[in-house]
Amino acid sequence: MRQDLVGDEPAASRPPIVAAARTQRRPLFAVLAGLLILLGAAGGALVFLSTGSSVEAVAARVSVARGQVMTAEMFTTVQIAPDQQLSLMEASELPLLLGKRAAHDVAAGSLVSPEAGMEAMVPGSGRTVVGLSLPPGAEPAIPLLVGDRVRVILTEPAYACAAGETTESLDGSPATAGCTVNVVIPGTVVATARDEASGQVSVSVDVAAADAPRTAAAAALGRAALVLDSRDT
Repeated sequence: MRQDLVGDEPAASRPPIVAAARTQRRPLFAVLAGLLILLGAAGGALVFLSTGSSVEAVAARVSVARGQVMTAEMFTTVQIAPDQQLSLMEASELPLLLGKRAAHDVAAGSLVSPEAGMEAMVPGSGRTVVGLSLPPGAEPAIPLLVGDRVRVILTEPAYACAAGETTESLDGSPATAGCTVNVVIPGTVVATARDEASGQVSVSVDVAAADAPRTAAAAALGRAALVLDSRDT
């Protein structure tokens, strides 16, 4: 005889009850995401503003030695953000440098300042440039630079005495022993080159026009030596 079930069904025959999934909010992650978005926007704005306010400045393409005549091939232009602490020359001012001599050494890749050029003419009024070819030992071991203050020492001034010239001692007073003292001629280096094979050094020295004849004569006879004076200004 079939008996109807009264009441609850057995647990095994009931479908499982699925609890509604609850969305868990994590406020910290939301805040961090917002901060990242703000930082990205701020960075983009900074890059845009810095690019928009940059200036085109002059930089040295190659090394430029003090005293060299400057040409357009020596320089290039770079984009740089303006800085009150930097002394720079804008690209529009580059023509002002061309044809001038470098007032100081300029390293390759460095910015060029407005004071980089000078108008000096060599030789100046009352001055003469004399070429000296010096054997090893007749010049300092320190490499000579354009602008160096030097003294040309005439090591055997007998030819000057024979020509009736008055020689001077090292302190500038008249010589008392005829041709046995050295003659000292101050000058400034305007160009220099070295022959690596022979060790011979060619130096062009700016001297007073009155000293040029005996300086050139001593150089031709191989009776001249060069000494370097202090580079402190």
